[in-house]
Parts: sequence; structure tokens; C-alpha cells
Amino acid sequence: MPEYAVPTDNYSLSTDPEWRNGSITMKQHQVPGCIIDFISLYCAGKSYRTVLYPWIDNPDILPDLWLDIPFEQRVAITNDDYADAPDGVRLIRGDSIQTLAGCSQFFDLILCFPPRETGVISGTLIAEDTSPIDIHDAAYTIVIFSAALRLQPKGALFAVVYPSFLTNGKHIHLLNRLGLFCEAALSIPQDGIPREMGKLPLLLIIRKGACDQLMAGELGPDRFRQEILLGNLATRTNGKKPELGIFVPSTSFRSLEEIRLDETIRRLAEEHGTAPVPFSGITKSISIGACGTLQDAGRRLYLPLSPDDPPVTTADDLTGMPDEAACILLRQSVADPAYLCHFFDTELGRAIRRRIMMRADADSDIRELLAETEIYLPPPQVQAEVIRIDTLIDTIMSRLSDIRKDLLEHPYSTQKALERLEQLKGDDSVADWIEELPFPLASILWAYIAESSPSKKVAHLFHFFEAAAELNSGILLSMLEPSARSGNVDLLDDNPAYRGIYLNATFRSWIILSRRAARLIRRESESLWRGDGELSFLIRANRDFLSMVTSKRLFALLDEVADLRNDWKGHGGIVGEKGYEERLGTLEIYLNRCRSILRDRFRDTVLIQPGAGTYRDGIFTYQVQVLTGSRHRFRRMTISTLMPLDTEKLYLYPREGGNPLELLPFFRLIIHPETRNPAWYFYNRMDGRDVRWVSYHYEAQPEFTEENEEVYTAMKTFGLILEEAPR
Repeated sequence: MPEYAVPTDNYSLSTDPEWRNGSITMKQHQVPGCIIDFISLYCAGKSYRTVLYPWIDNPDILPDLWLDIPFEQRVAITNDDYADAPDGVRLIRGDSIQTLAGCSQFFDLILCFPPRETGVISGTLIAEDTSPIDIHDAAYTIVIFSAALRLQPKGALFAVVYPSFLTNGKHIHLLNRLGLFCEAALSIPQDGIPREMGKLPLLLIIRKGACDQLMAGELGPDRFRQEILLGNLATRTNGKKPELGIFVPSTSFRSLEEIRLDETIRRLAEEHGTAPVPFSGITKSISIGACGTLQDAGRRLYLPLSPDDPPVTTADDLTGMPDEAACILLRQSVADPAYLCHFFDTELGRAIRRRIMMRADADSDIRELLAETEIYLPPPQVQAEVIRIDTLIDTIMSRLSDIRKDLLEHPYSTQKALERLEQLKGDDSVADWIEELPFPLASILWAYIAESSPSKKVAHLFHFFEAAAELNSGILLSMLEPSARSGNVDLLDDNPAYRGIYLNATFRSWIILSRRAARLIRRESESLWRGDGELSFLIRANRDFLSMVTSKRLFALLDEVADLRNDWKGHGGIVGEKGYEERLGTLEIYLNRCRSILRDRFRDTVLIQPGAGTYRDGIFTYQVQVLTGSRHRFRRMTISTLMPLDTEKLYLYPREGGNPLELLPFFRLIIHPETRNPAWYFYNRMDGRDVRWVSYHYEAQPEFTEENEEVYTAMKTFGLILEEAPR
């Protein structure tokens, strides 16, 4: 056969949409000069005499690709039927792959630079053992393989490709079957060649023979660094930095960026001091978008695909769309979602996430990549302690921020600021924090602190979270009450199935009600803040307080606690002392998280009950009890308001002044004559007009039932009951 006979067409061009896979579209005259300089250095002293350019769009640019080497023969293949051959070049006109298939000559050097256009083709290559290999790939990729078969035993082929050329080791295995190997893969950070999904293109060196390692490195314009690269390649020595050459298994190489990232992860993992854990070992499922049910709220983690976006535990908190994040259901008692949120937002966690996305391509299943990933996770008890301390730090930082804000807004309050700073130094326990909470919550937490039995502590904490849900719901509904009287509030989302569930209210029903009321308030808050809306309390309420009672984080946390209670009740059997200690530890993590949300927001917006009052010049002045803290004797203060107050009602009062917000009658504060101690009661259920009240802290009378027209009217106002109850 002649040296360049054109055989029958064994290749057919396809319209496969993946035609860019493994190839680069660029102008060949934009090949960076550093590539030409490096190839010239590589060839120096090798006595190369022949060079082949297997795919040239425009032969006129060949002089730009000359090397400073006196080749005896230069051969180029072009599909341009009208191209003129430059001086000193043997120009073959025709299809590159067909021409190479009919070629019998071998070359010392072959240079493959990407053409302007390519496509996917199917055909056959002949392996080293003469067996046929069917191939369906980018035409430029097949040109590289076909041309490499024309190498002299000591020759070299240089090709510019994308990193995906080496993905999964598919092309490495094909090279091996053809009796070839990849000697080096060098990143090209120069302009002129487009990137693939942000990844740098590569300059490959392919030779005849066998070797299971290639040298990765970075090809820059500096001649001295190029000489170091070539020296390390010749001696098969790792450079002092990965950029100067590092040998890795050919089948596992993806990019130099990933090698550098692997080094960073190894260094950070050593500093982290924890053992690697396969992500699949702590997960029940991994999916894209929303996942699980309401009962999975406490075990759910959303990990955005973008490493720059923070991980969260609820879809509402995502900065992007849910389908731009992996939803991970965690195994119970193995990993805490809050801890993982922090971990994946550390330098180590973000590096791991970057590596995951670096390994992803159009054909990747991100769920499989996540499952295969190793993370660094301490035991559950250490996770819990980290969360506890982090919450404490967050609380202190928040209080410091509040002190600074108050100081800058009130420059003559320096003494007060100093006193608050001094108080902060030793004010870091739950016992100190509860004295800033409203009495209905503080009294329950005091019972929790005073109790020594783990099982009873668990019960008190569950009571606290349910009480927090109902109190928060009551505050939000009280803000909405003027609009509800006008018929402008729908808390059922037009779903009558929810009507009536509040006749026998549950922990979950208060959370649902809070979430819906908060959504309405957030929607209207901007206009209401101007004071032209019915929710006039908002204009006086501290913005931070309003953000707290409408916090999605708070609702998500309460959902998780409700899930825990349902799980623990649903999985029967006797729970021993150790089991209750573990449950207590879990709930205390949630208590600390709750503390980081509530902070000291009830310091400037307090619960009050009015006492004696006077009226003069249009101003009402009252002595009120401040229902704050766990003590039975409440502090008193004097307030002035433009509205009369009912001494039998409870109010929320912004210390900065203004009219208090009357709370709906879902709460009762009763001073029992036998003990003279105050007891706070929460609405629990209603039968007709008979209301059952429960107290979570007053053991002398934990519940009672009475007829209450006010509760019935409030339920009707918000559309929470429909049928007329008999009197």
C-alpha cells in the first residue's frame, strides 16, 4: 500500500449531541507560544527527523507552528481541497482519519492541535495484538489515536485536550490496548484555549510502550520552569511543587487542580484530627431537590451544589433553588445536621465540596459522587459539644453586637454598656439566660434545671419546646388579630381539612399555625413598618424581635424536635437510664440552638400584666408586672400608653414605648390562693365552649377546665372553627 493511500470509508460522521466530549474547538493559530517552546525543548537532542500535523484547517498557519528543529520531512493533512502547501511541507488533502488509516509511514514527532470543528464518528482501530477495536468518539480524539499509531518507537505525540479526555481512565485503557501510554498531562493556564467547565486544558505527551503512571504539571511561559519540568520528567522525579511535576496513576488522573486540592484536603484533614468516614455510611438517601417527609426534618441536610453557598437544614433557607442542592437524609444518632452544616462551611468542608464538583461532568451522577466522598467526622458526643460551644459563642457575639449597637445609638450610655459587658463575662449558662425569657418559658426551664432525673429533664424540655411553639403562635396571631377581624387573614391555606384541628391542638399544629402567620406578617411587614397598616404594633416592635418570632430557623428547629418526640414515642420499648441520658444530650443540643435564635430578644419586648392605673391629659399610666424570668415575684415598672389596659389581660410591651399588644386569650396567669404562687396555663383543647388549660410547671394544679367565651370567639375570628358550639 502507498504511504498515504485513502482506504474505503470505515468511518461515518454522526450527529451525536456529545460531539464536544473530549475535544476542543479553537483557532489553531491561537496555540500559545509556551506550547511550541516546550515542544522544542523536549525535542532538543533527540535527533527527530520527521514531523506530522494530522489535522490542519488552514495550512497557511503552519509556519506559526514550526519548531526550531531542522526536520528532514514535514507532513500535514488538511481537508481544504484548495489549500496551497507552504514551502517545505508535504501537504496531503483529504479526511485525516481515512488518510491515517491508509498511511504506512512512521514519524518521530506528531503534533495534534484542535481544529475549528469536529464531530462524533464510529470506526475501528487495530490494537497492538492486531485485534480490531470498535470506537465511537469525537473525531479529533480518534485522530489522536490514529496518529499515535504512526509513531516511531522513540517518537512522541503532543495533543491539546480537555481534562475530560482522561476522565474515568477510558482513553488511558484504549491507549494501553494500542501499545501506547500517556507520559505527561500538563495544565495550560494561558489564554487562547477555552476552558471546559472552568477546568484548564491539557497538553498530553503520548508515546509507544507501557507505563502506568503519568507526570502531571503546569506548563507556563517561563523557560526555566519548563526545563525543570522536563528534567523531572526525564528522571521521573516529583518536583518540589505539583506544578513542577508529580507522578500519579494514569487511570486516576483528572486535573492538576484536583491534585492540588487533594494535597490541601490532606493537610487540612491532619489539622482537623478526625478519621475519614465514608459519606454513604452516615446517609439513608441522597437526592437532588426536596426529599423526605415532615418526620425527616431533624435528619435532613441540604448541600448546595455550589461550594460557595452555605449548607442548611431546611429548603426555605437555601440561597438558591432546591434543585440546585443535594438533599441528604442522615442516619439517626450518627451525624448531627447542624454539625454537618458547620463542617461543610469550613475550609476543609468547602475543599471537599469543590473536589466533588470538580469531578462532576455532564455524565456524572452527583449523588454517586457524594456517596463515594470521605468526610471527617468526630463521634456524636463530640459533635454535640461542638454545637453547644458554638451556640454559646454565637449568643455572646450576638449580645456583643447588641451592646455595640445600643452604645453607638446612645452615646451617653457608656456606663450601661460597661455594666452589660461586665455582666456578659460570667453570664453564659442556661440558668442566666432563662431570667431574660418570658415567665411561661423560664418557669419550665427552671423545672428542667432543678430536676436531676434524665427522664424528667427530657419531659421538661419537650414541654418547653411545645410551650415555645404555642407562645410564638399566640404572639403572631395577636399581631394579625386586627386584620382577622376584617376578614383579611387565611391561616388554613384554603384547606378546610385544617379547620377543627385546633379544637385539640398539638405541638405540630402550633408550628404550622406559626409558619403561616409569619408568612403573612413577612409579606406585609414593609408597608406595616411605615405605620399605615392594621398591624400597628409592628412599627414599635424591635426589628430583631420581629425577625425572631417569624424566623424560619425557629420553625425548622421546632419541627425537628416534634419529629424526635414522635420517633421516641413511636418506637416503643423500655428506655433505660443511659437511653434517657442520650436523649437528654440530644435535646440539650436543640436547647442551645433555640437559645441562639431567641437570644435576648425578650429583653426589650416583654410580657406584662397591668395593675392599678391613672388617666390624665389623654395618657394612661399603669403599674405593671413584668412577666420575665423564673421567679414567682415579678418586677414592677411604670408605663404610659394612649390606650386603656385591662387588668385581666396579658400584653406584649416594647420597652422603647408605645401601645402594648394585647395577647389573644390562649394564655392564663393565675395566682393560686393556696400557694400564692403564679401559674401559667396554655390553651390545650376545647369541647363546645369548655376549654382545657394545662400548666407545664405548676404541679399543684397542672390542668383545669372552664367555660371560656373569649377563646371560642378568638377561634371563630381566625376561622379555626366553623360549627357553632352549643352554649
